[in-house]
Amino acid sequence: ITLLGGMYTAFINTYSFVPNGPLSTLSLVGQSPGLSSTWISLHPKNRSLLFSTIETGPGSVTSFIGSDRLVRQIDRTPSFGNSPAYLAIVNNGKEVIAPNYSSTNVASHILGEDQAYFVSRSNLVTFNACQASLHPYKAVQYGNEVFIPDLRADKVWRLEKDGGKWTVKGFIQQPLGSGPHHIVPLKGKLYTIHEMSNTVTEQVIPPLDGRGPPKLLANISTLPPTVPASSLHNAAELFVSPPSTCYPMPYLYMSNQNVSPLPAQTDPLGDTIAIFTLEPKLHLIRHVHTGLQQLHGVSLGGEYGQYVATAGLAGGGIMVFECVDGGADLKLLAHYAGVGLEKVSSFVW
Repeated sequence: ITLLGGMYTAFINTYSFVPNGPLSTLSLVGQSPGLSSTWISLHPKNRSLLFSTIETGPGSVTSFIGSDRLVRQIDRTPSFGNSPAYLAIVNNGKEVIAPNYSSTNVASHILGEDQAYFVSRSNLVTFNACQASLHPYKAVQYGNEVFIPDLRADKVWRLEKDGGKWTVKGFIQQPLGSGPHHIVPLKGKLYTIHEMSNTVTEQVIPPLDGRGPPKLLANISTLPPTVPASSLHNAAELFVSPPSTCYPMPYLYMSNQNVSPLPAQTDPLGDTIAIFTLEPKLHLIRHVHTGLQQLHGVSLGGEYGQYVATAGLAGGGIMVFECVDGGADLKLLAHYAGVGLEKVSSFVW
């Protein structure tokens, strides 16, 4: 199985994961020039095409094509803002949306018929140019809408096409000071992980023309029960397991990043992935200690979504876990700890 790693360096790494139970292996098999591609995503219809955000310097979005163990840059376009930390490929694979974390706007780029080249900019959505503290982070398509969590505004913006252009049509209010980071809209509900409050919430997604605040069904801490004294944590990534015959029950997986500056404030067992069940209600099942410091790039992969890859930005290397007990627990399968290769920030399978 091929695993690509977006990096806080000039490369995109290619790893080979060979699942074989306790003898599973993970190895580095290639490095491609990646221009500091911190977030990478595969095209949903053409899995030989890779897209990335370039956060350093003037923000940009780049396309690559895969060939054997390497990827090669095809096209690049400005993001029309600073620090695009994420991208989403929407509109049936025809459009790339990149929120500019430091510029309070979101750029939309139209892809050509070959899906590899950027042919035009659809539009630039600005939420509120007067509020420099806004930080739009992620983009997720939900029906005809695109949801944008805003870490500083404590809102999830709702965008919809109007005359062919994305327009802000409303928002879903989040708890004040919580810092919404990653989201999963699922079956009429919105699950949000909050970086500042280290919580996960469950809300009913209200209709766009609805009035009043959205119904809050749950607001639960993501932190493990025992954390080092005076440590600082940021709840970060959030994923839902895809239902399959092997894994019929969906689970939420979320990462806790210990970002403390002092070694005494970190846990030698590493940061945790918290696993929540959705039924009969949202609740925590367990924390899985990874041995990694500052978890990044938590990503589900495999034919049934049975594998979880993650990296330690501040130490520990890269690990691949297997979902066991129907997805309610994780078991370590493979570990790669190559020197100087611990700057992986995102993965694609």
